[in-house]
Amino acid sequence: MQPAHDEFTIQSQLGLYLLTGFSDSLSKFGKRSLRGFSVEQPLIPMGLASESEPVRPDTRSRQHWITELWTPGRWTTGRWTTARRWQLLLVAGWLVQAGLRAWLSRAQSVPMANPDETAYLVSARLLAGGPIANLQYSTLYPGGYPLLIAPVFWFTHDPVTGYHAVLIINALISALIMPLAFVACRRLGLDRWPAYAVAFVTALLPAALFYSAYALTDAIYPVIVLAWLLATHSWLTAKTTRGSFTAAVGSALLAGYADMVHSRGLVIIACYAVVGIFVFVRRLVPRKTVAAAALVLLFLAAIGWELNVHLGKVLYSASARSLSGTASSRLHNIHGVILVVEMAFGQMWQFTLDTWGVAAIGLVVAVAVLAKRSVPVELRLIAGLAVAVTLITAISVPAALPSNQGQIWASGRYLDGMSTAFFIPGAIVLLRATRVQILACLGVILPAAAITGLVVAHYAGLSVPTAPFGPAFNFATPAVLTQDWTQANVILATGVAIALLAVCVAIVTLLPRQRAIVLAGLAAVSLVAVTQMSSHVSQAYTPAQKAATIGLVSGAGLGFGDQVAVSSSLIWEDWIPQAYVVGWAPLEFFSQTAPPPANADIVEVPWPAGAGARDSWPTAPAGWHVVATDSAAGWVAWREP
Repeated sequence: MQPAHDEFTIQSQLGLYLLTGFSDSLSKFGKRSLRGFSVEQPLIPMGLASESEPVRPDTRSRQHWITELWTPGRWTTGRWTTARRWQLLLVAGWLVQAGLRAWLSRAQSVPMANPDETAYLVSARLLAGGPIANLQYSTLYPGGYPLLIAPVFWFTHDPVTGYHAVLIINALISALIMPLAFVACRRLGLDRWPAYAVAFVTALLPAALFYSAYALTDAIYPVIVLAWLLATHSWLTAKTTRGSFTAAVGSALLAGYADMVHSRGLVIIACYAVVGIFVFVRRLVPRKTVAAAALVLLFLAAIGWELNVHLGKVLYSASARSLSGTASSRLHNIHGVILVVEMAFGQMWQFTLDTWGVAAIGLVVAVAVLAKRSVPVELRLIAGLAVAVTLITAISVPAALPSNQGQIWASGRYLDGMSTAFFIPGAIVLLRATRVQILACLGVILPAAAITGLVVAHYAGLSVPTAPFGPAFNFATPAVLTQDWTQANVILATGVAIALLAVCVAIVTLLPRQRAIVLAGLAAVSLVAVTQMSSHVSQAYTPAQKAATIGLVSGAGLGFGDQVAVSSSLIWEDWIPQAYVVGWAPLEFFSQTAPPPANADIVEVPWPAGAGARDSWPTAPAGWHVVATDSAAGWVAWREP
C-alpha cells in the first residue's frame, strides 16, 4: 500500500490592489469614517483616482517594502517617533502570533501527518549529517523545507526535542504573515490601525495558523508566497534602478525557494516567468533586472534539482512515486479530465470555507480588476498573477493524488496560501466598499459556493469523515462549521460558511459605521476554530501516535546500535513515523515467511486481529520473544535471544 502524499497549494498573490479598478466609485470610500478607524486616503492603491480628480501618484506605496516603515534619513522627530512605535507594535504582534502558535502545538511530540512529516524530518536530519533512512515507495518530498530546519539536528539527536524545536521554528516563521499582511494592507490604502487589525485577523485564519503545528511546508508556505507577491509588486513599481534590482532578485529568490519547498512552486515559477517575459517585452522594468531575476531563478532551480536527486538516491531504496506521472496519465482520457475538474471544484469549495467566505470576495474583486482596462498594467498583472496561481494550483496539484482518495481531493491544504492572501482584499472590501459593491460580490459568491458544495457532495458523499486523525486533519474546517467531529455534512458546512459571510455583509451594509465589528467577529470565529482544531486533531491523537512510535523504542528497549527489521506486511502508517524515532539506522524490510535479516536485533510484525501476540510471527526462529506490543496500532515487536 502506498502512502498518501502531501503536496499542497501555492499561495496566490496577496490579492494586492485587487480592489483597484473594481469600480471607479472605489474612490468614494476614501474618507469614509468607521468607528475606531480613521481612513483618510482613498482606497485607490498606486495613485489611481476617480475620473474627476487628477492622478497624484502615491510615492509611498512605490517604495521598496522593506523601507515601508523605516527610512531614517527622511523622518522629522515626530515622524521618527511614530515610525518607531509602529515598528514595536509590529514586533509585538508578531510575537503574540508566534506565542499563540507555540502554545497550541505545545502537546505535540511526534510526527502525525504522515508520511509527509516524517519525510521532511528524516531529510532534515540527513542534511544535518545524520544517518540515512528508508522511505521506499513513498513520494519524494522536496528538500527546501528540510534545508530550513536541518540546523535543529546539529544540536540534538533526541527525536522529541528535535520535533519541538522544529515547531518553534514554524511558529516564528508562520507568524510573519502578520507584518507582511500589514504591509499589504498599507499598500492597499488602509491607515495604520485598520491595516494592523486586518493583518492580525489574517494571521489568525486556520489556513495561516493550523499547519504551523506540524513539520510541513504548509507552516511556512503562505509566508513565502505573500512575501513573493510583495517583492514582485515592488519590482513592478520601483522608482530607482537599485530598488528594481533588489526587488527583482528578492522576488526571484522567493519564487525559487517556493519551488524548492513544494511542487506547487512550479506554478509560481511558471506564472512568474510569464510576467517576466511580459514586462521585458513591454519595458515595464529595466531589462537588466529581468536578466538578474532569471539568473537567480535558474541558480535556485539547479540547487533544488541537485538536492532532490541527492535525497532520492539516499532515502528511497525503491523508486519514489512519480507525481507528474500520475497527473499526466490521468489527463489522457476524458474520465481523467472530469476527475481533475471535480478536484478543482473541491479545492475551491475549501477555499471559500477556510476563510468564512471572505477570500472569495477577494477573488471576485481580482477578476473584476482583470476586466477593467482603465486599471494600470502593473495592477492588472498582480491581479492576473494571483488568479492564475490560484486556478492553476486548484487544477494541477491535486491531479497527482491517487484515484482511490476522492475525499482528499476536497481538502483545504493545497490552496491555504492563496486563501490567506485573498482574505486581505476581501476584508478591505467589507470595510470600505459601498453597499452595492458588496452585494454584487455576494451575488457572485453564493451560487459559486453552492455549486462547488454540490460537486463535492456528488463525488465525496453528502458527508465527509472527520475522524480519526487523517480525515480530521483534512476536513477540520467543515468539522468546525458543523460542530461534528465524526462526520461533517457537506451541505451544512457550505450553508454555515455562507451564513457567516451573509452576517458580515448584513453588518457592513446595515451598520456602515460599525464595520469594525466584522473584524472582531472574524477574529473570534478564527480563534475558536484553531483552538478546536488543535484540541480535536493535534492534541487528541498525539497520545496514540506517541505510543505507536516512542512506545516501540521504550517498550523494546531500543538503543543506539540496535537494528530494526520490519515485516513487509506492516502497514505504512505504523513504520513510517518509526523511521524518524529510530534515528540511528535505517529500517530494514523482510518477508515474514522468510528468516529475518542476519543483523536484526528487533523484528516488528503486524498483529492479526483475534490472535495473540505470540501468534503474530508463527515462523519466528527459536529464542525470539515478544518485547513490546501496540494493539491499537496493530504491531508486535520481537527481540532476538
